[in-house]
Amino acid sequence: MLGINPEVLDAIWVQTVASLVGVFVGALAALATNRHAIRSRQRQRARTLLRILSKELTENFETIHAAKPAYETTDWGKSFYLSTISWETALASGDLPEILGYELSDHLAVQYGWLARIRYYVDLMTRLWFAPKGIAAYEEIQRGFREAIVAAMEKAEAGHQEVMQHLRLEEMKL
Repeated sequence: MLGINPEVLDAIWVQTVASLVGVFVGALAALATNRHAIRSRQRQRARTLLRILSKELTENFETIHAAKPAYETTDWGKSFYLSTISWETALASGDLPEILGYELSDHLAVQYGWLARIRYYVDLMTRLWFAPKGIAAYEEIQRGFREAIVAAMEKAEAGHQEVMQHLRLEEMKL
């Protein structure tokens, strides 16, 4: 066979197999290290998201709690702002359910849906304050906005404790 000593061929074969096994094991180790780093970054990101979302939801709950009596006792209520900046920022990457889990993301989406609805109706009510009083059915429009705001506030208040409990449970898992 081509004049190559069989012992040399065996040595080449052993070295080739050893090199291939080394490359394979090294690649597996690199993948495992990379996967660990990705999971570690996701856990850190989840902790950060849980912290900022909890803070934003708590601040919004306190704002609703302070403003609700004005809508229950007067015709005009009061203007206030509910923040959804943390939620919108968390959604921007598109991978929120993979980071926090689908169930928690669903609970958060429902809660932030109520907050967005409240903010929308408060904005409409505020605009109505500056509208001429001569608008047909002004009082009915005002009453409809006020009732929508109070109903959404009640839903948001009812869902607040549940979503906060889900956030705390998720934090404990990390």
